[in-house]
Amino acid sequence: MSGEDILEKVKPYRQILGLNLWDDISAKFMAPNASISSTILPAPTQQILGLNLWNDISTKFMAPDASISSTILSVHKKIPIQLPVREVSVREVPVREVPVHEVPVHEIPFINPSFIINDKHFAEISSWIDHRSSIYEVTKIPYKFKLLLRGSRDGFTRETFYRLCDNLPDTVVVIKVKFTNEIIGGYNPLVWTANNKFKWFATTDIIGCSNRHGPVFGNYFDMMSDNKIWYFHNNAYYQKRIGSDKYDYLIDEFEVFQILKN
Repeated sequence: MSGEDILEKVKPYRQILGLNLWDDISAKFMAPNASISSTILPAPTQQILGLNLWNDISTKFMAPDASISSTILSVHKKIPIQLPVREVSVREVPVREVPVHEVPVHEIPFINPSFIINDKHFAEISSWIDHRSSIYEVTKIPYKFKLLLRGSRDGFTRETFYRLCDNLPDTVVVIKVKFTNEIIGGYNPLVWTANNKFKWFATTDIIGCSNRHGPVFGNYFDMMSDNKIWYFHNNAYYQKRIGSDKYDYLIDEFEVFQILKN
């Protein structure tokens, strides 16, 4: 007997046949070699599925094209489920305060602006300015040296000196002597001022200037002409001997720097 015959000729009498017999018929159709004991499924399973769903399942096995009343979801259909948001507790990590002495000091690289003197000369000049007994390391020079005048670039005249350096405090003058490569110079913590009258400044060093002489250090080491010649008169006024015994120096280069704190 075909599945269609069972649905058409037997199923209408399932209430007369009884539920157990109808189950046996359905089971035998789905699995002909299965043993039958009048109840194909245990009672709890039938109660879970319900009579209508069980009947529809049996019908589908016997006649796959038959219409059923139960709603059976496709095996591939997914039922969206909104899961509750999981709360995650975040433990606060305390911020570590770094003691000041542990913070590395940023060393500003020294930029040498001179054609005459090297980095070590600048470190020594910085130490003299600060009256230090030891010389600064080059990486720890606390000053910047701003180039105000270079003779080979700007000219070697007294007018050039006062035009570029007048009224600026904290300057260093450096000259390089031609032929001997001697380096001579001085530091002025005050300002240069051009006027017709020679003027001395009161400072720890003896500094003088006028537009006739240009810069003057001590008594006397000065720029007295515009022909690249500096004059020196007496070594007795200086802590250390300056240069050779001659009184005039033909210079090869001449630079003036303003000293600025880093």
